[in-house]
Amino acid sequence: MQITGLTLEQYKAFPRREELEIRPLTVLIGKNSAGKSSIARLPLLLARAVSGRADAPLDLTVDEVDFGSSFTDLVYNRRRHGALTLGLTGKLQDQRSFRLVAKVQHFSERMLQVVTHCEISVGEHTLTLTWTGREPEEEEGQEPYDVVLQTGQGQPSAVSSFAIAFAGLLPTRPFLTALAKHFDLAQTFGADALRELDWLLDAIGYLGPFRISTKRSYPIPGGNPRHVGRSGVHAPALLGADVVRRKSDLLGSVSTWYEENLGGWRLDVDRQGDQFALVLIKPSDPSVRVNLVDAGTGLSQVLPIVVQRQLDMANPGGSTLEIVEQPELHLHPAAHAPLADLYIDAIASGGRRFLIETHSEIFLLHLRRRIAEGTLSSDQVALYWVDDPQGNGSTIQRINITPSGDVSTWPRGVFSEDIEEIKGIRRAQAKHSEPPR
Repeated sequence: MQITGLTLEQYKAFPRREELEIRPLTVLIGKNSAGKSSIARLPLLLARAVSGRADAPLDLTVDEVDFGSSFTDLVYNRRRHGALTLGLTGKLQDQRSFRLVAKVQHFSERMLQVVTHCEISVGEHTLTLTWTGREPEEEEGQEPYDVVLQTGQGQPSAVSSFAIAFAGLLPTRPFLTALAKHFDLAQTFGADALRELDWLLDAIGYLGPFRISTKRSYPIPGGNPRHVGRSGVHAPALLGADVVRRKSDLLGSVSTWYEENLGGWRLDVDRQGDQFALVLIKPSDPSVRVNLVDAGTGLSQVLPIVVQRQLDMANPGGSTLEIVEQPELHLHPAAHAPLADLYIDAIASGGRRFLIETHSEIFLLHLRRRIAEGTLSSDQVALYWVDDPQGNGSTIQRINITPSGDVSTWPRGVFSEDIEEIKGIRRAQAKHSEPPR
């Protein structure tokens, strides 16, 4: 399934209902602690919640990504008896639309969460489940729900009452199958649609703001990794396997990118028995080979990003949504524009979508430039400004980019720091130029 949108309310820093469209390149900008990372990581939380494998309505750790120590960490203002609403929209492989919106209520006395409202839509059919209990039952985790079917052509069906058990934000597979049979919707909510939900988490790639530090040497991998991993841990192994078992095409493309965008340094692999090292070749003297550990932090932090992008362009398929937090971390601004081009090229190869959180003004300006030049379509980009201007909860504002690269609106505070500094310089210069009294 391809994720096309997110819904959130009373989640983390966001008290009000917010909806985001996920386009091929979705970019989040905003100040620290506004909630950008909470949004960027939300697809992971939701994918686990619809996988059929969740241990709670919302598991707090998903593939080593930590969402909090307790459910209240997910709720706006950490309200002990609070509730939140989350949802996702997507497109199934057969092009039918999918939509899920669910409300989860926390019962603090029992440290228990219950899905109190759930809307599941596939195509034109929507099942609405509303919890009718006053207190959670002890027996087998089943709770009483009223279920209503709404089709695109008719009135809602009569209410049917069921005792239902949930796994994550959806009824467990047996209960969902029973509901589909009851409403004669076996094909709509059948095995194919559920299988796509089961696999959704595996189709999401994630790179956090701190990629794993490089080591001085690595063992030659016994297998062939397919992804750099959540923290970039497998990036060196991908390069080592490429040199030992393949034609070094991956290493060659990564090395070329380094040479063109990082001061002329080329990346290479030094084989040392059953170990290997990642080294940089000095531009002015190719005989000098510097271990990547001894180079600048930015050169190692960008490695997983470049490896994954080159790997994907050579092998279409894999993750359908890649989440990347601060891809520009530790990089000089001169490398931010080529970094943006990496994602533009990946979009052009088809299939993948990217959800990127960035603090880089250059990254954003380069996207606008490519739109103006016609390399990138404005329809492929969704830009969001995340902010808490009044201190009473964050909001998400869409900034539309026109085909000419201009923005439809520019909220106050977006990358305004350089202007303020220039104004400060001018004021100081004006004081110095004033004649003494």
